[in-house]
Amino acid sequence: MRKQYCYNCQREHTIKEVKEFREYTIKDTKVSGEITIFLCKNCGEEIYNKENEINNDRILFDDYKRKNNLMTSQEIKAMRENYGLSQAVLAKLLGFGEKTITRYENGAIQDKTHDLLMRLASVETNFLQLWETNKNNFSSRVNDKIKKTITLPEAQVFDYKPDSINTVTYNTKIKNGGVYCERC
Repeated sequence: MRKQYCYNCQREHTIKEVKEFREYTIKDTKVSGEITIFLCKNCGEEIYNKENEINNDRILFDDYKRKNNLMTSQEIKAMRENYGLSQAVLAKLLGFGEKTITRYENGAIQDKTHDLLMRLASVETNFLQLWETNKNNFSSRVNDKIKKTITLPEAQVFDYKPDSINTVTYNTKIKNGGVYCERC
């Protein structure tokens, strides 16, 4: 049995957990969801619990995100985990503040610009481009981890070299994982 302080009774009582379907309006969007509330078993008054309220907010904010075509908290987390990154590393890669991804995964509503950048980064070729652009900002340990997680595409590299005024030599090499192999 769980107990919590009831401000109505002004003492600690056993609480009852109840699931309720509720509707709210967030930024002019009607949202709804089944949330958990705690009631004092003595007087029936709703009891505030910070952890529970955070979970309820996440449920309602994710409904808002779905209705406004934004990535949900779980989608953001799944994308990050797909690349094996910490929240801070993904935030740095995207050019966000250090705690931004943490806030989004915990339910905060992202703006459309951040959402678009995260959606683009969820596509591996786009992620690779972001990483290639920013890899000097990360430790070799982080870069090695990213290399192991993503599939580096083969890209042809053309080496243009003028031999003389009238002739040019082209050497085509295939780049895969940062290793160049000359093809015959």
